[in-house]
Amino acid sequence: MLSKPRCEDVRDVSPPADRQPRKDALRNRERVLDAAVELVRRDGEKVPMAQVAEHAGVGIGTVYRHFPTREDLLSAVVFRSFSLALDNARAAAAHSGSALEGIRQFFLATVRDRERFVLPAHGGPRVFNPAIRERQADIRTSLGALIERGQATGELRTDLTPEDLIVAASLVSRPLPIPRDWNRVAHRQIDLLIQGLGPATPPTD
Repeated sequence: MLSKPRCEDVRDVSPPADRQPRKDALRNRERVLDAAVELVRRDGEKVPMAQVAEHAGVGIGTVYRHFPTREDLLSAVVFRSFSLALDNARAAAAHSGSALEGIRQFFLATVRDRERFVLPAHGGPRVFNPAIRERQADIRTSLGALIERGQATGELRTDLTPEDLIVAASLVSRPLPIPRDWNRVAHRQIDLLIQGLGPATPPTD
C-alpha cells in the first residue's frame, strides 16, 4: 500500500501571486502611447488602431492587450498629457526663485513639451474620466500655490488665477502657421505675458 506523503513532500500548487508588468510590456505600452500621440496630433482621434500598432512597431494584439478599446487608448493619451503638465506645474511651484520666474519656467516647459501634448484645449479628444479630472485639479492646485506665493509678496496681480496661466500656456504652445521660428516668437510672447502679470498700476490723472 502506498504510504501517505509527508508534508514536506507536498509541493505548493497554489496559483502564483499577481506579478508586476514585465519591463518589455511597459516599454511596449509606452511605444504605443508615443505612436498614438504622434498620429492623433497629425490625423485626429479616429486614426485606425492598426495604424497605431504599425507606427509603434508592435502587433495589433499588443495594442488591444493594453488598450481594449479606442476610448481606453485616447484616455491614456490624454491622462499622460495632463500628467506631463502636472509635472511642469509642480516644478514651477517648487522653483526657488520668484513666483514670476516660476511662472516663466512653466510657460517655457509647456513650449518645450508642446509636441507631447494631446489635450482638449489643443484640439485633442474631449475625454474626461475621474483620473483625468483629478490631474486637472492637481494642476490648478500647484499653480494656485505659486500664484498665492507671488500675491503674498505683492509680486503678482491680485486677480490672477490658475486658469489664466493654463490658457496662456496653451496659447503659446500652439505654433501659428506664419512664423518660422516659433520658439523665438513664443519666448517673446512669454516675456510680454510675464510683464503683464505684475500688480496693476493705477491710471494717472
